[in-house]
Amino acid sequence: MRKSERTKKIKAIKSENSIHLLSRSDKITAVAFIVMFFISLVAYWFVWHNSDFTMYTALPIMAMPFFAIGIVYYFVSRRFFAALAIVVISSLAYLVSPTSVLFIVYLLVCTEGVAQIVEIIQRFTFYRVLDTIEHVNVKKKMSLFDRGVVFIFNIPVDLDTRNLDIDRNIVRNKLPWKDMFGSILLALLFCIFLWIYMFLNPSFEMGVEGVPIYTFTIVLYLAAGVLPWTIFSSLNVRIGTEYRDFKIYSGFLETFKKMFLPAFAALIFLIGAVSASPENFFYVGVSLVMIIVMILFTSVMYYTINEMAVVNDILDNWDKFHPSTLYSDYSEEKKSSFDDGVPGTPRRNPADCFITDVKGRSH
Repeated sequence: MRKSERTKKIKAIKSENSIHLLSRSDKITAVAFIVMFFISLVAYWFVWHNSDFTMYTALPIMAMPFFAIGIVYYFVSRRFFAALAIVVISSLAYLVSPTSVLFIVYLLVCTEGVAQIVEIIQRFTFYRVLDTIEHVNVKKKMSLFDRGVVFIFNIPVDLDTRNLDIDRNIVRNKLPWKDMFGSILLALLFCIFLWIYMFLNPSFEMGVEGVPIYTFTIVLYLAAGVLPWTIFSSLNVRIGTEYRDFKIYSGFLETFKKMFLPAFAALIFLIGAVSASPENFFYVGVSLVMIIVMILFTSVMYYTINEMAVVNDILDNWDKFHPSTLYSDYSEEKKSSFDDGVPGTPRRNPADCFITDVKGRSH
C-alpha cells in the first residue's frame, strides 16, 4: 500500500488521554520490529558466546530488524527499480570489495528501516507527550512518566502549560539542515561516552577490518533515538505566554546541553586516548564520518518520504486535541483592557475573565 493511501485510512481516536495516529500497518511494523529485535538479541548473544566473533564484530546481527523493515517498505511503496538498483550496485561492489556490500546495505536499506521506525515513534508519542505537557503543571501529583517528560523537555515548574500551539501551514521546500545538524550533535554526544567505554574496556580489541561494521550498527540505533524528537521542531510546538513562547524542542535541546560539561571533560580524556594510539585515532575518525553520513542519509530519507505524512495527520487532528486556545490576557499592566467601554455594562472582574480564541487549521 502506498504511503499516501495508507495515511488516509488512519483513524484518529480521541480518548481521555490521547489521539492515536498509528495505522494498522504501523502497529504490525512496530510489533514486527520488537519481535525481530529480541530474536536478533538472542542470536547476537549466541554467536558472541559460541563462535570466534567478539561482542563488537557480532553487532551487525542487531541491524537485522532495520534491514528487514527497509526491504519490506521498498516493496510496499513499490520502489522496485530502487530495489533492483541496490541489488545491481551491491553485486558490482562485491566484485571490488566484499565488505563494501555491507556499507551499501546499511546506507540504502537499513536507513529506510530507521526512517520508518522514526515515523512510528513520532505517531505513537506526539500527542501522548503533548497531553502530558498540557496538564503536567496543574496536576496535584505527577506520575513517573510526567516527571520524565518534564525532565526531557526541560519544562519550567511555574509555567502554565495549557496554552499549547503549533504551526498550521508547513511548507517543506528544502531540507532542515539546522535540525539535521542538531541530531548529529546529539548522536556525537552519546558516542563520546561510547568511545570512552570501549577504550577503557580491556576486552576491546581494535580490529581495523571490523571497525566500520559495528560502527554502522550503533549509529542506526542512535539515529532511531534522536530523530523522532525533531517533529516538535518541524511543527514549532510551543507554549504561549504573555511575553516569549516556550518552544518544546528548544527545551529538549537545553536538557542535553546540560550534559555538555561532563561531555567536555570526557572529550579531554578521549583526546588523550586517541593520541596514545593511531588505531584509536582511526576508529574515532571512522566513527565520526559514519555518524555524519548515516544520520544525514537517514534524515534525507525521512524528510523527503516520511515527514509530511506524519505532519499532515497531526494537523488534521489538532482541533480534536486542542479545539480552542484559552489564554488569560490579564496582567497588572492591562487591567484597563477588561473595561469594554460599552455604556451600561459593568466592569468585569479580571479574576473571572479569559479570552476565547478559537483557531482552526487554515485550508
